[in-house]
Amino acid sequence: MTTALSTQASTPAPTPRWIVKVATSSRTSARRAFWLSFVAFFAVSGLWALSNPLMASVDEPAHTIKAAATVLGAPDTSADGSTTGIGTVEVPRLYSQLALYPNCFAFKSDTTAACQPDLSGDLESLTPTVTSAINYNPLYYAAVGLPALLPGGGEHTVYLMRLVNALLASAVLALAVRTVAEMPRRRWLALGVLLPLTPTFVNLTGSVNPQSIEVTGALLLWVALLAALRAPDPGLLDRRMFRMVLGALLVSNSRGLGPLFVVLIVLVALAASRWSDVVALVRNRRSWWAIALSILACAVATAWILGADALPVGPGTGIPFNDAVYFTLGNTSAYLQQLISALGWLDVGVPIWLYMMMMSLVALVVLLGWSMGSRRDRLVVLGTAVLVFVIPVAIQAVQAASIGYFWQGRYIFPLAIGLVVLACFAVRHRAEALPGWLSVNLITTTASLFAIGNVVAFGINLHRYVNGADGGWFSTDANSWVPLLPPLVLVLLYAMAWAFLTAVVLRSTNFPPEVAEASASGDEHAPALGSEEGADHVGDDHSPVPPLTTAL
Repeated sequence: MTTALSTQASTPAPTPRWIVKVATSSRTSARRAFWLSFVAFFAVSGLWALSNPLMASVDEPAHTIKAAATVLGAPDTSADGSTTGIGTVEVPRLYSQLALYPNCFAFKSDTTAACQPDLSGDLESLTPTVTSAINYNPLYYAAVGLPALLPGGGEHTVYLMRLVNALLASAVLALAVRTVAEMPRRRWLALGVLLPLTPTFVNLTGSVNPQSIEVTGALLLWVALLAALRAPDPGLLDRRMFRMVLGALLVSNSRGLGPLFVVLIVLVALAASRWSDVVALVRNRRSWWAIALSILACAVATAWILGADALPVGPGTGIPFNDAVYFTLGNTSAYLQQLISALGWLDVGVPIWLYMMMMSLVALVVLLGWSMGSRRDRLVVLGTAVLVFVIPVAIQAVQAASIGYFWQGRYIFPLAIGLVVLACFAVRHRAEALPGWLSVNLITTTASLFAIGNVVAFGINLHRYVNGADGGWFSTDANSWVPLLPPLVLVLLYAMAWAFLTAVVLRSTNFPPEVAEASASGDEHAPALGSEEGADHVGDDHSPVPPLTTAL
């Protein structure tokens, strides 16, 4: 009896065959992974861009005006814009009217977006318009503002700006997926790409906001740099170096803290890698051009920040340093929640269970990386977590006396992304310790639940603007905002887009068919993901994987 029970307990639960079919592809290639993930990412971010009311995102009016002014060549005509950061530009009247859109619903969660005023008058006539983004680096705005050059401007102009932003973000994210698809033992890295895509992240990719290229560039920089250092491959070095330069360029030239984040990401990635691999990369002449261009990108960004006074300066608030430290520490949980969901003008509330579920999924992967990682992996994950908590305290405490309390959780995104990516790299290095069926179920279930969380947040955000936070869910009235498509259709399309994205990323990591089939039948002898039997057959790291009991 005891033997029978032991045998039954040791037999793994079979993986449903639908999971195997969704997560397995025998035709996956790096190029195919790039194009499919590009389409999937654009479907997700594009739907967000088209379903959210115009200017229903923090600071979107200021960034839209800055984008139009950049491509139209409109200089700052204010007397003190260079010092205050608030300038005046002469742009078509369209933008001054669009800037008024959020005035009636921002910070009023029960007010629908139907209160937005109608456009009127001569929308092409030049009008002095104020923007608080006057000193921001123009790189992002020069690209996303291109639709402002089209004749006959209207609301569609901003929708096009959003779609350009979504295209840029999707291309960068697709490069991250391709980088993963080119690696051996890559299966756990699927979560390293998917879990950073919280509702806050997706909202940025569907809005006019330079932080969109900061967060997507940070993900690419993390993946490309760790791939070059922890899975060296001479045949892939050039493309990895190009992606590293692109990531460094985007992060450093997006916002005032960009160069600092690039330096920290590089230092953490170096600390997470063997010294011999670091030395080999630096000594390789094929990497010199990339290192030089990355340094140049950060230097140019820093010169702009200092020359244009891009860091905010205020008249003074008198907030003591200690008070600012205690205030920031006390709001740490709020900042963490904002990394998951900070929508609208921070006035779109999602249920606490959604925060808990999505945070738990991220915590599961981080703890798994901690448990399976080497001593170096643990120290680096711990150090990165400390930075994520300490940097907001340090920056806000220093600046609170000048400009007051300003920090939002999303500002630390470039470093927070690294926690998930580092944890997935740690699991990847020891993945042979996990049974194949367990890895398949864990990865697929985690990715699926995270996708469901995103769809729920999308539906809540849409409901807030259609009927208000306290309005009905299944009917509309004269006070309801009318999106481009019926709300239910938009939610269904968004759910399909996330299902497609999840399947594409999982298939790009390509669970081997022999492992997947064995897992589906509940075969307890199925080779473990990452083992020699379940290898990707596209090469491996240059060194054998150490056992779990060995410290790196």
